Amino acid sequence: MISVEEKLIPSDIIFKKNYNLQKLLNDIGNPQNNFKVINTVGTNGKGSTSNFIFNGLKTKFKNVGLFISPAFINQNERIQLNSEMISDEDLKRLLNENNEVIKKYELTFFEIWTLLAILYFNEKKVEVAVIEAGIGGVKDSTNVFENQLAVCVTSLGLDHQEVLGNTIEQIAYQKLGIAKKGVKIFISADNIKYKKIINKVNNNYKVFAKKIPDKVYYQSFNKGLAKEVLNYLGIIYEEFNTTPLGRFSILKKEPLLILDGCHNYDGALKLSKQIKKIKNLIIVFGSSEGKDQKSILEVFKKLKKEIFITEFNHPKAWKIDHSKFADYKIINDWEKFLKDNQERNILVCGSLYFIPQVYEWFKGK
Repeated sequence: MISVEEKLIPSDIIFKKNYNLQKLLNDIGNPQNNFKVINTVGTNGKGSTSNFIFNGLKTKFKNVGLFISPAFINQNERIQLNSEMISDEDLKRLLNENNEVIKKYELTFFEIWTLLAILYFNEKKVEVAVIEAGIGGVKDSTNVFENQLAVCVTSLGLDHQEVLGNTIEQIAYQKLGIAKKGVKIFISADNIKYKKIINKVNNNYKVFAKKIPDKVYYQSFNKGLAKEVLNYLGIIYEEFNTTPLGRFSILKKEPLLILDGCHNYDGALKLSKQIKKIKNLIIVFGSSEGKDQKSILEVFKKLKKEIFITEFNHPKAWKIDHSKFADYKIINDWEKFLKDNQERNILVCGSLYFIPQVYEWFKGK
């Protein structure tokens, strides 16, 4: 497997004014439409919901694809077939075979990954694939699939405002706008508060899913959404046990060590409901740059739990402004801190780039 630490696809170009993947696909016969697709969009919960649907689809279809982001441990995680990640050989081969085309059309990071998934799924004769959006929907690289079975909308909130807009109205438009004409849209139960806004986005038929009781509060919405979609496809599936890494992952029970990729305000609200009754829990928070760290930390502050903040080694990690975060205890070495406090209940949360590092540290210690 190719570690996320290894350089594989250049990530210097993420956003552009104009994207060229659709032009490329048009020129090669639109292979993305050779298989059916369920698009998953939303602010939080996309990864879990996509995995739940993926596992359900495998009970009915022979070849099922999954395209997700970001990768946590290995880059291969992004493209999966029937629970098997794409091999190193196939990934490198597809990249090499299409290197000139990628340069010619000046594809961005996400466009390259989307292209590789499309080509791989065609090679493997995938019947249906779950496609998770990277950022948004309308402007996302995954907005190229015409052969949609359904669109899933997970929890909506403010994130990536520099791309999607600063209001729920703008964000809802970006997310739901990925649905093609006549395609049914399934919406997480926690979005019911935005029902009037959502119903104005387009004329597609919309279904608000019911939540399923779950020991992890926010997964009750994701599982309910997945179940609604699968039932629509004639699949009765209840085995929603496997969740991706970093979604309230309990690495250790006595004392607790929990990992959660809560990296925005909406995620913090949901996570706070999950942890408020855990006694003597300390929170370690590490963020990516460009996030509204203040609002996230204010949510946790209301829990009256001890909060520590830290930087971590990653190009997208935040640099803590000590004057702005003077109210919080700052950790200089998170590894040493976790080691020195391993007899305490700890929640490590924040950036999806930070959580895998903590997981790898835990495995290797």
